[in-house]
Amino acid sequence: MFLLIILLTALVAVTGSVVYFGTQAQQVWNQIHEERDDEADSEKKEKPAMTEPFTLLLLGVDNEGGRLEGRSDVIMLAVIDPNQDQINLLSIPRDTYTYFPTQGRYDKINHAYAFGINTAIKTIEHFVAVPIDYYVALNFDAFRDFVDLIGGVKIDAERDMFHQNSRVTIDIRQGEQFLNGEEALFYVRFRRDAEGDFGRMRRQQQMVRALLDQTLNLRTVGNANQILSIIGENVRTDIPFSQLIKLIQQFSNITGDNVKSMTVNGEGERIDGISYVIVSEEEQRRVQQEMRRLLGLTENVQYHSTFDQQLH
Repeated sequence: MFLLIILLTALVAVTGSVVYFGTQAQQVWNQIHEERDDEADSEKKEKPAMTEPFTLLLLGVDNEGGRLEGRSDVIMLAVIDPNQDQINLLSIPRDTYTYFPTQGRYDKINHAYAFGINTAIKTIEHFVAVPIDYYVALNFDAFRDFVDLIGGVKIDAERDMFHQNSRVTIDIRQGEQFLNGEEALFYVRFRRDAEGDFGRMRRQQQMVRALLDQTLNLRTVGNANQILSIIGENVRTDIPFSQLIKLIQQFSNITGDNVKSMTVNGEGERIDGISYVIVSEEEQRRVQQEMRRLLGLTENVQYHSTFDQQLH
């Protein structure tokens, strides 16, 4: 979501005005705008305007070849408060064991997107006990191409990381580094250490803050056609175009200081020979209550738990 805002605020700066941006971007927005498939949902509610706190689901899709299909390698749920210029960003471990309401079974939470955006949204809503108002799904080409477009990103690397195959060699050293798109993508996806998903989620949030800080004065960078191309080929969202313009204007000066990181904690466990992250009932309740507090939801609610049914 934040990459999308950065891309679009850069485009506004390049083209010179929101009006001109609108005339150039409407065709691309028609291409990426994709309503969720919930017409049969009897509980479907009108989406809120972006003037009060609302939720936005960010899914990073791990599918190769630039497609927007498959499993979601990154799952972040943001509570955005336009009145406070505050964003609370919750990272959910991709291997979290949870219930899929639309499928009637348990699985890893990152498998939900493979069944479509409606299944992903309903599964995550069930897990966090708050409504998801909007979503943005993007593949990793968007992230890599954008980092290259701005000339790289400076990051204080947590540790040494090395990867080599027939196509690329990546050698990241601990400490302050300047990463290109391929290196930055490897940095946020790395989990070959004892922390696994939890270290990776921390680095993903570190990267979000770094990009927000470093692009504040770089949002005039690049070429409008390049930015539109990155968006059009690699992003899907249900944010209405009119609401997006308001969001750009509201958050055009956002920095990493506006972002508060939140994490779902859990423990690794094997079930039927498959590795999962098990989130305790107490931890899940804590996350649900905090998310509802941020949204100002005070009505009574039946909190959902992974343990509503016996693990199997």
